[in-house]
Amino acid sequence: MRPKNIMMDMKTMFDIQVMYSKAHAALSYALALTYGSHEEMFQHLPSFGYVQEQQNPGTIIELQCTEDNKFLYFFMALGALIRGFRRCMPHVIAVDGTFLKGRCMGTMFMAIVQDGNEQAFPIALGYGDSENNASWEWFLDSLKGAFVILMIWFSFWIDMQA
Repeated sequence: MRPKNIMMDMKTMFDIQVMYSKAHAALSYALALTYGSHEEMFQHLPSFGYVQEQQNPGTIIELQCTEDNKFLYFFMALGALIRGFRRCMPHVIAVDGTFLKGRCMGTMFMAIVQDGNEQAFPIALGYGDSENNASWEWFLDSLKGAFVILMIWFSFWIDMQA
């Protein structure tokens, strides 16, 4: 649902003209009541990681916070993706990061390989506070730790702009 849908529904159902800003505020309020705020969702990351590790054997979750318990880095490699990586045994791992915009700024990192059907196969994802050397180093160290036994003869393609 979008604010424009709310504006049209209010006009059709109640013959009331609603400004876009009011419809946007109402939608944001309803989403916050239903799903919680972004800040609240970050508080659930440790329990999310625990459930993923329990439900997906072999899953590796790493979470790092600052001294004042604010979220800093997150790394996730699902067990099913690790097992799939072992089956396709690629020789090149592509790693890239993209800026996140909006309320929760930062950088999302992704590591992918090419499977036997020449399709992109994600093996890990992560989040960092920004695209800087420290975030890249943390993500790549976590990636290396997750696939340490398997990374013997690999090339990395990294599009790092830190």
